[in-house]
Amino acid sequence: MKKWKKTTYMVAIYLFLLEFRPLEPFMTAYLTGPDANLSLNEVATTIEYLKTYASLLTSVLMFMTADYFLYKPNIILLTVCPCVSYFLMTGAPSDTQLRVSAFGIGTIYSGNMIAFCYLYAKIEDVEQYQMATGIVTAASQLGKVVGDFSAQIIVSATGGIYTILPYCNIFSLLLALIWAYLFPSVEQKNDRLKSKESCENSSLLIYGVENETKNIEVYRNTIKIDKEYKTEIFLSKEIWMNFKSSYSNPIVLKKSLWYIVGMAAYILVLSNINILYSYVIKIPGNHDVLSNGLAESIVTLSGAAGAYLIGKVHYDWARYGDMFTAFCSIVMGTLMMSCYFYHKLIFIYLAYILFGLICQMHFVIIYADIAKQLKKQCYSLVIEFNYFGSLIVVTILTLILIQYNIMYITIPGRFLFIGGLFSMLGIIFLFICIYDIKKKIKHYNDYSKWFILLLTF
Repeated sequence: MKKWKKTTYMVAIYLFLLEFRPLEPFMTAYLTGPDANLSLNEVATTIEYLKTYASLLTSVLMFMTADYFLYKPNIILLTVCPCVSYFLMTGAPSDTQLRVSAFGIGTIYSGNMIAFCYLYAKIEDVEQYQMATGIVTAASQLGKVVGDFSAQIIVSATGGIYTILPYCNIFSLLLALIWAYLFPSVEQKNDRLKSKESCENSSLLIYGVENETKNIEVYRNTIKIDKEYKTEIFLSKEIWMNFKSSYSNPIVLKKSLWYIVGMAAYILVLSNINILYSYVIKIPGNHDVLSNGLAESIVTLSGAAGAYLIGKVHYDWARYGDMFTAFCSIVMGTLMMSCYFYHKLIFIYLAYILFGLICQMHFVIIYADIAKQLKKQCYSLVIEFNYFGSLIVVTILTLILIQYNIMYITIPGRFLFIGGLFSMLGIIFLFICIYDIKKKIKHYNDYSKWFILLLTF
């Protein structure tokens, strides 16, 4: 087996185990049930904002340390933390245990990103990136689907008892931890070490060593520090120049702005959809039965299918991409706002399934449009900054909508707000399309006038 395939399958198995978490679709039901005995308001506020803050803090730590530790230690850490957190949720956990576990669970969201970083670091042939990414993404989605189906089967078989679900998560994460420990380490390739070595072997440093050893040693250490400092300054300037040049591209800038806000809204949907389910079934006169696991499975499968199909579509996205973005954003906004008015789970499930399908299709186009405009060394810089920006937006919105709720928005009202964000993005891109069309018409008219003037001569 080729080396890149072996690496790909190892990461794919890890992400399958990481995403196999049957508790997730029934997290709110478990926390508000007899095991944890929290109120719906506590889950919707305290637990959710702790997860958000943990995700933000973890993303910063991972961006700062992952390259230095070469990914594998980070992957192990990001597997241990949620494993311990789910263990704290078992039995009859106290409020403190639940808060600590919520913070630990929030760290798992960076596991996917660091696993992809490890994948790219281990694969030397960049031509294999696309196929490797497809295989690993499919495995990740499959893990979610199998986990959701398993959750629905367990809940249905036990008559609505969720006690066993945290243990399923722990078992899967323990297997993922063992598998991550077996990962081959990434070989260190540090240009700064080469630079320092060449400085040590230079004639300036070795001149007169035999006669003035002590003085030259002091001088050599000074040169080392100076060279390392200059290397750090050079790397910082290079990162800044790459950052500046990337976002100077109007396509990268506008697509990145959509990604930052759109991904933030998407994260809010994922973190609040279970809360909405539990809110709806507690409406007086509602006799719906939770089928969260089945619904999540369909959402994941439809999203995976949509992403696969849109990836095979050959279209002039540079020309019609903004119109596609405007259309998808408005439709996603409409679907989310409609959840505010529904009092039956079946309608919310259908809206969520359609939302997941369109959202995954659009993310594929957004990623592709950004990647096509970037230099190779700028891809991770831009995508990681965009993801960090989306977490900042999520944190701000969490403060506004959940922790302090300064706008006094109800749980269904959150989806009205989230839908408004998507619709706002759609309207902005619609105006961009209109502006581009007008600019092209004006350019065409100017060209026609010059052509007619040329014919008169």
